[in-house]
Amino acid sequence: MKIINVANDFSILPGGRKISDGSHTGEHFYHILVENLNSLSEDEVLEINFDGVLSAGSSFLDQSFAGLIRNHILTKSQFKKRIHLTATEHPEIIEKVNKYVLNA
Repeated sequence: MKIINVANDFSILPGGRKISDGSHTGEHFYHILVENLNSLSEDEVLEINFDGVLSAGSSFLDQSFAGLIRNHILTKSQFKKRIHLTATEHPEIIEKVNKYVLNA
């Protein structure tokens, strides 16, 4: 299992959709997710820990996670098996990601 702590490894305030929106956007994080998924075997889990972030914008979450489905990196069932989300301080983040992935 590989763990990415968003607050420590990326930003305490991730937001925006496209790279042109800033330095800690969904498009940036999407590329990090793809790189990490490609470095793992197909049965390994990538844990994304959001503890420590102040918030995570909807466009950031959609671009990062639903983008994996829209761009055929993972299927929805693979997403459920390979991506584990932790957000004890902001559990709504997990709810939003699940909604965006379901609708992708």
